[in-house]
Amino acid sequence: MGAGANFVLGEVHTLRDALNLSSALSLPSGSLASAGWGDPQTLLLVGDDQRALTRYYHVAVPPHANEMILVRIDPSKPYISMMSIPRELQVTIDTPNQGPITTRFNYAYTAGGIPLLVSTIKHTLGLSVNHVMVITFARFKRAVDQMGCVYTTVDRRYFHVNVPGTDQYQEINLQPGYQDLCGAAALQFVSYRHGDTSLVRDARDQSFLLDVKKQYGPTLAGNVHQFEQIFGRAVQTDRGLHTNSGILNLIGTMISSAGRSVRQVQFQVNLVPAGGTSCSCVTAGRGQIAASVRSFLYGSSTPEKERTAAVARAVHDRKAVARLPLVPTGSSELAQAQTAAAGMPFRYEYPRVQDRGGSVVSPLLRDYLIHGPGGLAYPIYVDVFSAGQLGQYYDVQGTSWTGAPLFQNPQQTVSVARRTYYLFYESQHLNVVGWTEHGAAYWVRNSLSNSLPNGELLAIAEQTRPVGGSVGIVRSPVALNAASVPAFIPPTPKTNLRQLLGSLGGLLGLLLFPLLAIPLIKRRSELRALRAQLNATSLVEAELASSFARNPAKVAAALAASAPAAPAAGVAMPSAAGSPPVGPARRAHAARHRRRRRRTQATALVAVAALAAAVVFVVERGQAPNQRATHALAAAGIPSAPIAVLNATTTQGAAGRLTQQLRSHRVKVWLIGDLSGWQHPGLWILYAPGQRDQAAQLVRFVPGRATLAPIDASTQAAAGRSKVVVVIG
Repeated sequence: MGAGANFVLGEVHTLRDALNLSSALSLPSGSLASAGWGDPQTLLLVGDDQRALTRYYHVAVPPHANEMILVRIDPSKPYISMMSIPRELQVTIDTPNQGPITTRFNYAYTAGGIPLLVSTIKHTLGLSVNHVMVITFARFKRAVDQMGCVYTTVDRRYFHVNVPGTDQYQEINLQPGYQDLCGAAALQFVSYRHGDTSLVRDARDQSFLLDVKKQYGPTLAGNVHQFEQIFGRAVQTDRGLHTNSGILNLIGTMISSAGRSVRQVQFQVNLVPAGGTSCSCVTAGRGQIAASVRSFLYGSSTPEKERTAAVARAVHDRKAVARLPLVPTGSSELAQAQTAAAGMPFRYEYPRVQDRGGSVVSPLLRDYLIHGPGGLAYPIYVDVFSAGQLGQYYDVQGTSWTGAPLFQNPQQTVSVARRTYYLFYESQHLNVVGWTEHGAAYWVRNSLSNSLPNGELLAIAEQTRPVGGSVGIVRSPVALNAASVPAFIPPTPKTNLRQLLGSLGGLLGLLLFPLLAIPLIKRRSELRALRAQLNATSLVEAELASSFARNPAKVAAALAASAPAAPAAGVAMPSAAGSPPVGPARRAHAARHRRRRRRTQATALVAVAALAAAVVFVVERGQAPNQRATHALAAAGIPSAPIAVLNATTTQGAAGRLTQQLRSHRVKVWLIGDLSGWQHPGLWILYAPGQRDQAAQLVRFVPGRATLAPIDASTQAAAGRSKVVVVIG
């Protein structure tokens, strides 16, 4: 336990040192609210668009809050909430030099820095902030490059070049589709502020942050110090996060909220610019602000959790299908898709229906290459469709890279018309519907603010069918089977209490250790002196024994001559150390004092041992032996999920030979068998929902290059209860 606490405090010190790589933000005392271990906390993330002279701004840009994101971590809630404050929101700011000014919200940062921004948030929204983190554009760009870039979806074509005589603003040149964005491109994507609404811009920033979390979250444990260094150099924080206590309290809150998904909260505003003021602002009434804050703090009412079977029943509700805002895809668009399919090395799939509101806008089709780890290039295509609202676009994509980070850990699966769909949610909104077939992965991605309802997104996915080759052009849509999908409610993690008690127990053990160490160290010194005396006595005894063996009479005479005279009655003997004589009463008193001290020490040791045993019992209770073995395997980087090895070739014994290799690395294979009807050559690692991390761990134990992909229904049936399946194709 003490070692665990030492590790926790060591990590706290490392994080503190990393945060000290950037100077602390200066705020007046009392600006930020205090929070204890495990208490709910609200964090403010600020993107500072402070730049020197640019080609399109003729003056340097002062400190300027391009993005203001509030993050609420509350252990009592099933989500971590994230809400952007619209920078154009019209508010009254009590500036220190100009007095009250009615203007955009982000002017508070320009006029008074973080202190005025925090006080404006408290005055306007009624929210207290616990910690603040600020990142400038230049630091953001450098941090993304240092992380290794981020796989994210550019929802549409972004392009602007400043030409003399036209509007001068930020230049951008991004193609649509799922891709690896590095620093400069990532900065263009998150900072662009034209051609859409403030809600779309905020959703774009949040979407990028969620993609960072999705890609790098699973690998954070093995690279935590690297990320801390990157984070520390990129972000300025308040002084509280430059102290051990501030970091510990935040860690306590995060431990208590471990495993929570992120819920995006949309700030309720009126997008029509306000009249009567000089700024082009959006407005929000008191009721809208109160509703936004209430949703941020408490969330909406939680409906009953739905099971996959209920989802499957709902998607076959044909009455609900008739209410979906979908129209058939036109024949000219299908012909365009068939032309695009001619150059693809895998089956090109295209939707037979599209959103009614955006159907008047022609879709954009693009094919390109996406580079995975190791520099491998995979063909990929994207079809961009308008969702019928300003700045809202949804995408249909396909690629031969079935192991892309996009497909990690779906929250639900559902089978419709012989196809299994993997569902990915942002809060209760369906964000991505994916599936695999023809040796490729396909998906439909919602708009940045998830403007398409869940059922409509699933229906579009179901009606995305192959075109080209022998398929030809389908001029009328196939009858829809998909409809509404129940809202997804993620399960509350069950390990939070054990984690919290374990951490508290470790810290308590560490705090008590110095108090116990004082008598223990003293006792150890006494034992060390006694051991030295015993060693010296042993040497003397050995010398005497040797001398006695040579001349017994001489040794006996010497001992008799050196013996001290017997003391008179009642006379105390001097102590061995030369201390003053001690009478019988004082000796008895000292003996009683020593016994009381030993009892006190023993009681303290027993109390701490009982506390440690209680914490260990709580932590370990309910963990069966196989669960503890699972933790040991995870610590060694060995997958613990049930694994099956299936041979889909005509080579006899291939599955058995691979199984022997895996077992030599302590990988447990639960099933060995054959798989008929498999059409994909090569080595494949297929994973059940929620098991992608286990499959990724297995990659390093198999020979050659393996392809990761979600498991299909037929292979799952052949593998039984196995969660990860290796197919030799």
